[in-house]
Amino acid sequence: MDNLEIINKKLKLVATMLLCLLVTVTAHAGVIVTEWNFDTWAEFSAGTFTGGAGTTTDSIYELSWGADGADYTDDSLGAGSSRSAITIGDGPSGDDRFGGGHATGSVDTIIGAGPPSSLDEIGIGISTTHWNNTLSGSFASLTGGTLTDYLTLEALVPYTAGFHPAPTVAIDFKFQETPNSGSAGLCLDGSTAASHTGGCPDIFGFEADLTVGIPFLYDGNWYGIDVLVFDEFGGAAPIAALNSGYCEALGFEGACSGLVTPEKEHTTFQFGFDIRHIRSVPEPNSIALLAMAMIVFGAKKYRFNLKK
Repeated sequence: MDNLEIINKKLKLVATMLLCLLVTVTAHAGVIVTEWNFDTWAEFSAGTFTGGAGTTTDSIYELSWGADGADYTDDSLGAGSSRSAITIGDGPSGDDRFGGGHATGSVDTIIGAGPPSSLDEIGIGISTTHWNNTLSGSFASLTGGTLTDYLTLEALVPYTAGFHPAPTVAIDFKFQETPNSGSAGLCLDGSTAASHTGGCPDIFGFEADLTVGIPFLYDGNWYGIDVLVFDEFGGAAPIAALNSGYCEALGFEGACSGLVTPEKEHTTFQFGFDIRHIRSVPEPNSIALLAMAMIVFGAKKYRFNLKK
């Protein structure tokens, strides 16, 4: 058996293996899931604070600072005996604003471009509340931390028993408790302190691209998750971009997104998410076909060259 015949046999074997791979990949490209059951919960970690008086708390459901032993839910206390906090809950009111918890439900997949067309395409997730009380400047203050959100999904239509981990979203955030009177009467976004009830708002900032289009692969299909925030009218939208003055004050070099909270108020952010189908994954089929074509072409070229 000459070398050319050996090479041709090996090339045929490789082509056969690629064809088997092609069939296998095709068989594992599942149908698009159009509805999911979900379970989501969240935790804080890595809280950072400035130096100062009072005490600070860095737990998985609470970041708080200010007067030792004070009740951050009480907004009637003076600046020297008050406390502020950020808490995680599973709802927007009452005791649901504390103690973490799981948010569960179902959500439809968005097919195609565009925002969610109905509330069925939005999953209602956890909540965070900022208990923004006026504090003495001598107290330590929160500067940042990490909010990690966990999500598991179960395919509901078509049904596949069992929950499967979806991407864990760990958002490093920065926080700044701004002086109520601002600087020379101006807040960090250039607005006047007098235009805000209670003075200049405090700010949370996130990297601009951390909460939109988070990809995951399920049963041969790519999906993307957008983190949303509900407004006071019940609508939901991606976390908004912050003014450049806010981003610079937080230390972000470029664009950032985030939330602002009024002074002397308790503000709850109800988070949500949507799931969008991006594309199916038959692309390996094309790669396999291209590889086989290149092998066949290479074999013919090799034979032609040997005969020259």
